[in-house]
Amino acid sequence: YNEEENYPKAIRYLNNALSYDKNNKELQSDILPIIGSVYTKKGAYKTATKYLKKGLTLSRNTNNTNGIITALSHLGKINLKYKYLKSAEKQFLEVNTLAKQSNDTITLISSYENLIFLDSIRGNFERAFINQNTYHALLNALTTKHNDSKAIATKKTLIVDKVTTEDSIALASNNRTLLAKINQNTSVVSKNKFDKFRKTLYISLAGFSILAICLVIAYFKRNKGLKYTRHLELKNKNIELQKKAILEENKLFLDINNTKDKLFSIVSHDLKDSLSSTKGLIDLLKEGSITKEEFNALIPELSETANNASSLLFNLLNWSKSQMKSLESKPITFDIKEVFEEKTKLVEQKLIAKNIMLINQSNSNIVFADRSMIEIVVQNIITNAIKFCDSLDKITINNLVKKDRLVISIADTGIGISKENIAKLFGNDKTFTTTGTHNEKGTGLGLSICKDLIELNNGKIWVESVLGVGSTFYIELPRHEENHSFSKPATAAASAEILQPSYIEHSPLHKPQ
Repeated sequence: YNEEENYPKAIRYLNNALSYDKNNKELQSDILPIIGSVYTKKGAYKTATKYLKKGLTLSRNTNNTNGIITALSHLGKINLKYKYLKSAEKQFLEVNTLAKQSNDTITLISSYENLIFLDSIRGNFERAFINQNTYHALLNALTTKHNDSKAIATKKTLIVDKVTTEDSIALASNNRTLLAKINQNTSVVSKNKFDKFRKTLYISLAGFSILAICLVIAYFKRNKGLKYTRHLELKNKNIELQKKAILEENKLFLDINNTKDKLFSIVSHDLKDSLSSTKGLIDLLKEGSITKEEFNALIPELSETANNASSLLFNLLNWSKSQMKSLESKPITFDIKEVFEEKTKLVEQKLIAKNIMLINQSNSNIVFADRSMIEIVVQNIITNAIKFCDSLDKITINNLVKKDRLVISIADTGIGISKENIAKLFGNDKTFTTTGTHNEKGTGLGLSICKDLIELNNGKIWVESVLGVGSTFYIELPRHEENHSFSKPATAAASAEILQPSYIEHSPLHKPQ
């Protein structure tokens, strides 16, 4: 039935034979591989694999070489079908070894046929050629040994049936198929074609080697070029850094030179005028040009001139230090009200001379700053307020605590400051000064120094003013030591509203004629 390809009946009779003696392992090891081979021919590879594996296990346990060969041969063909080439190769090689050990020439020829087909699929033509030669040698030897071709055909039928686990395939059909495959593989892996393939392979390898050498040379050249480029980039970067450093040094030298020129200009102008005035009065007294009584009458003016010169020198010293970045703050805790009381006493004569009222509404509040610097700032702002106030004007000092900060205000009802001039008050690039209500002169450095000194103490200073109404200067200082940066109040107007004296109206005041 198997030979006639009536596989259902073949399987039924084989299963009947299998159930004849279920405890006979040797019988099962013979029949199970045959059933697997029938299912293989039928194309039911999954079922075939199950019977073949079970038959292979029993055949190994019972040392049934025929069963092992049949199972491995058909398992190899199934793996070849599914392109599991490694598993197929392993199984065909084991069949080849068993055929050699048992001197089974027909099985050996069949195993070489399978190996040739496998190598052709893989493209391993060199090994296919070697196996082809062995295959032909075995086939020729078998032909020489048996002169009678019919006897050979009969013998081959018996042995092929044995290789396929007695699957009863006709010898003639099998022989024709075998010869067709041999001719096909022979045409694929013939010696001439193999020589041509080997020649092509060598040429390809030579071309690949040349290409690899070229790539290596190009790689090293590129690396060398990259190193040189990086070297140039680094060199250019260093040059740029040096250029930047030189420009910064030049700017520093220009700033220092401008500071020096500004200092000499102020000294030569303002300080010379003060000293010349004082020297002139002393010379008049020395020459007898004025009487002692007249000189005594001029003493207040002489004292004022000396105070101005002293104040100018003091401001110049602090300003030059701040410009040279050598001024340092030495903060302590002190009461700001004490500073206001001390500084208002120093300007009493000026207040009386100009008929100005100073109202000190300050409260006792602690600040953390350099006291001497704050004293300079307060004195400058009060002096400026007097300078730009007229008779019957008022100056009001006030302060308010806002969390960890103290906001100070010094307000006056003087002539006020225009919007365009407010931006010039704290500038460091050049001095800005105007004459007072009685033609008082200044250096233009006072507020610039005030800004530097306040910032050195982690504070802020700003001004609000209305022309013809008056001005209010605000100073914000820390109340205790802080390690973080300080921020300006939410709005200057908020602080101004809190500290604005009640008598200042936001409309032009009527000035006495």
